[in-house]
Parts: sequence; structure tokens; C-alpha cells
Amino acid sequence: MKTTLIGAGKIGKEIAVRLLQEGHDLVIIEKSEARLQKIEEDFDCLCIRGNGSTAKILSSPDVAKSDLLIAVTNSDEVNMIACMTAKQLGIPRTVARIRDPDYAQNLIISKEALGISLIINPEFAAAVEINRFLTMALPVHMEPFARGKVQLADITVSESMSLLVNKKLMELDIPPSLLVVAISRNGSMLIPTGQDVVLPGDTIYLLGHADAINKICARVKKKRVRVQNVMLLGGGRIGFYLAKRLCAQGMKVKLIEQDSERCRELAEQLPEAFILCADGSDLELLSHEGVKDMDAFVSVTGLDEENLLLALLAKQMGAKRVIAKVSRPGYAPLVEQLGVDYAISPRLITASEVLRFIKGGRLLSLSLLLNEKAEVLELIVQPDSKIVGRPLHKAGLPAGMIIGTIMRDHKIIIPKGNDIIKEHDRLVVFALCHNVNIIEAMCGLGGVSA
Repeated sequence: MKTTLIGAGKIGKEIAVRLLQEGHDLVIIEKSEARLQKIEEDFDCLCIRGNGSTAKILSSPDVAKSDLLIAVTNSDEVNMIACMTAKQLGIPRTVARIRDPDYAQNLIISKEALGISLIINPEFAAAVEINRFLTMALPVHMEPFARGKVQLADITVSESMSLLVNKKLMELDIPPSLLVVAISRNGSMLIPTGQDVVLPGDTIYLLGHADAINKICARVKKKRVRVQNVMLLGGGRIGFYLAKRLCAQGMKVKLIEQDSERCRELAEQLPEAFILCADGSDLELLSHEGVKDMDAFVSVTGLDEENLLLALLAKQMGAKRVIAKVSRPGYAPLVEQLGVDYAISPRLITASEVLRFIKGGRLLSLSLLLNEKAEVLELIVQPDSKIVGRPLHKAGLPAGMIIGTIMRDHKIIIPKGNDIIKEHDRLVVFALCHNVNIIEAMCGLGGVSA
């Protein structure tokens, strides 16, 4: 597929990496000469310097024949104009990043009329994900698949978890309707066998029936007290979206923002939240404002290091659960080692959303795990694909990949080696990233097909 990407910032680069891995014929348009030079050094694609919203650039031969245009510059207006112009020039599908709350709400109905096929809002998506984590009953990160019938859960193993620790996988007392599909250890991801031993500090990934996942998590983790008080550090777009959702659910929100003008705006837009104009990195301030009594502390400033450090300090000061926004996925190993409960990456959420859109209805969901070493895909097996009609043990699945569940006729199957994949089966697959294109091709998604 020929794809044009406008904007080579953090989100743009993350999407570019994924598109190139998928085999797209990629053109990148960027105004900044320094950014473009870096892109040319790092990526094997055509780079054009200029304003991607102008008809002159969009009508050039290298761009006009694109099947898809993705506009993710820092300007909502530029992204909208680029998509509108591209549609007029005959580019069939367009994606625009639109982050302003007013634009995002008002364009939901009219985006098709503007020539925009998909609107992405990384900050809003991140706020929704944080809200989901805060409202879960158990202190375990879970991802739903197969219309909620299947769950992926990750559990960080401690010495006190006698059910799991220092045992081989084949010895674990866990329901047969779930699988340990991966173990994260010291920043590395491995697909385990029955002989592998679960060690203290490991993060294990469980995939299976939602009921079974909830039962096993309840055995190793204490049920959470419902979140009532949240301290939120950072009054940017994520902070605004999250505070608005939390207030609507009746929670008490204390939002700390350093910029006085932004504080005035937030006070007008969020009358139910307590807005504090102060330096959130001041530990005396956090202590005085009662961080020890908070059910949750969420740090979503623009600095990864600050978010991680303050989340860790808030945990040590008594906050019951802490969340940090992390733009650099490479910081993921630190998250596990430091003890931060959850790290959210808007970049990975956005890349997942774009890839799902590109693959239409055949790739139903995609979770890019924070360290980017593994992905979890939910996909529909296409007719006449290579995997249809063959037992799994003869399907030629590469090492580093597990088909965790099959949904067939609304029933969930935990497959074994003799199970046969049928066309239109709904699979949930855990795969190390270098194997993702292989399983997609085997299931008939064809990597870059639209």
C-alpha cells in the first residue's frame, strides 16, 4: 500500500515505524529540516520537506497516487486541511490527528463530509485507558478481546504469591481455560514452555476466559477499594480529558498545573475539580495536599522522567496506586523495576488504532505492549488462508507465537496441538513483534492489504 504521512513528531515516527514494518511504500512530509534529516537517517522511505496541507505538495506524483494519507502534525487545522485537500485530489482514505477538545467533539458527525475517514486523538484515548485502569476492581492490567469473553492480564509476581512463584508452568494450579502466554523478565520477553519456572519479579501474561482470568487474579491480588480521590499532575489535554471523565463519575479530583493561564482555563472548564496552580514536583506540596490519602496518583506531564519519578515518590508517600504517562516505550523496563502500577503510552495506543483502521474489519484489535517486544492481535481467519484446515502442530507457526484462544460460534476454545483452525474463526494471538507479519499472512490478512 502506498501511504503518505504528514508530520514526523513523536506520534508520526511511531506510526512510520509500524507502517514500514508492515511493508508500506511510505512517503513522509515534514516542515522541519532537522526532523526530516533524522528521518532520512533512520528510515528507508521518501522524504519531502514542506507544508503537507498545500495542494502543490499533495498533487505531486509521489503523493497523489497514495492509497492512504495520515496527517499527524501539531496543528489540528493543518491536519484537517490536508485531509480535505487529499480527498479532493482522489486519495481514497485519510486519517487526521485532532486533539483540541472542541474540534474533537464537534467533528464526530461531520468528519466524513470533511473528507476524513478516521479521527485519532492520542490524548483522549490515553485518558480513556487510564480511566479504565482506575475503575478496575483488581490491581491487574487487563485487555479485553472477543467481545469481552477473553481477557489478557499481566501479573507481576512477588515472593508472597505461593500459587505462582518458583514453580514450573506445568505445575501451576490454574484453570485449564487460560494460558501463560509470555513472561517478561529483566526487560526481555519470552514465550515459555511447561518447563519454565516463574521467578520473583517476573511479569506473567495470562490469556483466556474472562471468568477464569478474574478468578486467578482474585486469588493472587487483593480486591481494590473503589477509587474516590485522585491527584492528577499535569493540566494538558490528557489531564483535562481524564479529569472531566473522573468528575462525571463522581470522583474527587485534585489537578495540579504550574501554568497560571492554563489553570484559569481549567477552572472554567472543570468546575467540579479542585485546580491547584503550583509546581507538582515539589514534594512538600504533595505531602501538604494529602498525596498519602489518595486512592490514585496520575502524572501526565510532558516529561517522561518526571512522570516516572513522581509516580514512584507518590507511591512511597502512600498513594494506593500510581500511573505515569510515558512517551518513550524504551522506559518500559524501568516501570516494572520501579514499582509504578501502570504506564500509559499515547504513541502506542495511536499506532494500534491506525493499524486496525488500515486492515479494516479483519484485524479486530491490536495491543502493542509497552516495551514493544510483543503484540496481542485479535483477527478473523480469512477463507483459503494457509492456516485453515490444518492441526495447529502442523500449521507451521514460528517460535515466539501462541494462539491463545479461538472464538467459534460464540464459544471460546483454548486450543491444543490437534485443534484445527477453520475459516472465519476469531483468533487471539500473542506474538513477539518480529513474528506479527507472519501470523497475519498465514491468516490471510496479507500484511499491507487494505
